[in-house]
Amino acid sequence: MRRRWCTCTDKVRACKRIHIFKPVEKFLISDHDQDPQCNLQCSRSAAKPLCASDGRTYESMCDYQRAKCKDSNLNVAHRGRCKDAGQSKCRLERTQALDQVKKPQEAVFVPECHEDGSFTQKINSCDQERQSALEEAKQNPREGIVIPECAPGGLYKPVQCHQSTGYCWCVLVDTGRPLPGTSTRYETPVCESDARSRSPEIDDPFKDRELPGCPEGKKVEFITSLLDALTTDMVQAINSAAPAGGGRFSEPDPSHTLEERVVHWYFSQLDNNNSSDINKREMKPFKRYVKKKAKPKKCTRRFTDYCDLNKDKSISLQELKGCLGVRKEEGSIGSFPHGKRQGVNPFIGRLV
Repeated sequence: MRRRWCTCTDKVRACKRIHIFKPVEKFLISDHDQDPQCNLQCSRSAAKPLCASDGRTYESMCDYQRAKCKDSNLNVAHRGRCKDAGQSKCRLERTQALDQVKKPQEAVFVPECHEDGSFTQKINSCDQERQSALEEAKQNPREGIVIPECAPGGLYKPVQCHQSTGYCWCVLVDTGRPLPGTSTRYETPVCESDARSRSPEIDDPFKDRELPGCPEGKKVEFITSLLDALTTDMVQAINSAAPAGGGRFSEPDPSHTLEERVVHWYFSQLDNNNSSDINKREMKPFKRYVKKKAKPKKCTRRFTDYCDLNKDKSISLQELKGCLGVRKEEGSIGSFPHGKRQGVNPFIGRLV
């Protein structure tokens, strides 16, 4: 049984009805009762802070209702002030993702959150996700909830679809995370049957490989700085009227990540004789570049030896990818965790 109460919204004491449902997470303002200006006067409202799904603390229910008027997806997370703002980022991203899922133009990844608002690191099985989605769809039949399709062993089927809109997309079978660029409508996309977020350790021989002379814990920082420099130089070369290296720019593979494109571009600049490897002579400009661009400097001295995995005095494309920490994983790099990039990514919007 719902209760009604009235709050004054203007000088003539005109009141509007606000329908309140228990529990506290279900406070809603009905669409036909919304004030177009959302101008509730809250100066005299009792101060009872509450934390909302956008990660903000509202000082009173009136303040929350005013914000709710502007954002219908806003919900109450809990009474009292929000905890660390960073922890509430998960709730905000989850709310936005769930809103996108209702009208999917492409696959959307919806994060899972702890009660304190932090991101859940544990990966739920497909069966758990399916059960949760079915329960949510039962409670909210008009919301168009995506129901995952599961394979044996808690895995996801490689093709997932949103039945009400006709969109389908490919996913990683162990996490259900959508693969960028695979979404189709009214047809089934061709998907890899066993795409996973993690590759076996044998596929990543550089992960625990020691970089001689590099201070402990500095290898990731060094490689990140080198990859950043290469990315910037590639964009500048592409945008230059007379790019270095004779203008040898092949059309990028749309399935490649940013880092893959960078490595392919730089490898083509070094491989002057098109032998599909970088020989001892071609390695000289590479050594000079690394010494000039990457930090800390102690890591530069033996870097080409580090890249030469099979010790044949040359570096193949795969070896260059490996020593720069670039390989396919969840649509991005993943040989080992990279440090944070500095500044704006210069590649955004250049090659898509």
